[in-house]
Amino acid sequence: MIRFLPFVFLLLVAGPAAAHEINASIFDCGCTAQCFTDEVTDVQCDREERQFSSLGLPDPTHTMMVGITGTNQQLPVPHTYMFRLPLAPEFIGAETPTVPGAIGVAVNGIPLFDPSTQGPIQAATGRPVSAFEAGELDECGGHAGRGDDYHYHMAPRCLIEEMGATAIEAERRPIGFAADGFPILALGWFEPGNDIEADLDTCRGIHDADEQYFYNVSTAAPYDILNCYNGSTERGFSRDTFQQRQNAAGQDIVGIPVGFTITAYERSDHAGGQCQHIEGVLGDEVVATSAGGDMRAEGIEGAIFYCDPGCYGQFLDRANARPRVIYFERQLASCPADYGPAMSNAFLEFGDR
Repeated sequence: MIRFLPFVFLLLVAGPAAAHEINASIFDCGCTAQCFTDEVTDVQCDREERQFSSLGLPDPTHTMMVGITGTNQQLPVPHTYMFRLPLAPEFIGAETPTVPGAIGVAVNGIPLFDPSTQGPIQAATGRPVSAFEAGELDECGGHAGRGDDYHYHMAPRCLIEEMGATAIEAERRPIGFAADGFPILALGWFEPGNDIEADLDTCRGIHDADEQYFYNVSTAAPYDILNCYNGSTERGFSRDTFQQRQNAAGQDIVGIPVGFTITAYERSDHAGGQCQHIEGVLGDEVVATSAGGDMRAEGIEGAIFYCDPGCYGQFLDRANARPRVIYFERQLASCPADYGPAMSNAFLEFGDR
């Protein structure tokens, strides 16, 4: 959880003559861990940079994965992130557009991503469809990416709620930092009187009373974080190492998109290690049957799961099938005897290849 310091309340006012400025100061995080949650470790600073580490997983009270309606079947695993951001970022005002991928980091050490999915470019916008519009995000605004990396594509709602109104509105603490080093706030989230939406620049940024530039997330759907950078992003701001999940053939697991509404996510410990599964309802999909045919399987409830290369179940595309037919690949040899998704799961009744 977050440890908060005493604060002095300052009324937030956006005067009509002060375009792109507010008549108040945002919180100065300084060179300490005071602006981060307990999920962030090893906060250090030198003359130019702030450095910190995380595993890329949120507080256990946050609801991960639930609410997603279109999943890529990835599962959140611990990563070893190290972030480096400038202590005194320089305002350039060049408005460099964001691109699909990481655009910053939340104060709980979870990466913040551009709204876009990794799908095809849309003719109307020149960008991929947003993850929010595609139904890929959970109740907190995140999901697990192709590297089993949990990250947010929109304002991290559960983190903001965890921080609370006092931290967000009165203390004006950041909920994260952009890749250019500038803080990201959520003013107006709890208090409509603190709404500064009309005063933000194109990138969703503004200067405070001390000329400190910051970005402010949108408090309404689709909850944009920032739209472009006004500082330099020439150097990378993060490094990551992790162990990709593998299948029985020793290949990295990169799931296919499936219409699947996730209703529950669980990570559980067993004698042989740790297992994860997502429960939910299959959408309008054609699935291979155990008898060798195929069927439309909309509305069937089941679970996608993973313990190790000898215990998992996931959907894959049947080769050369047009239109698409999916099948439920499973390996059960090393599954714990008490692991429910591998023992009682409606998806196990489908065909395997």
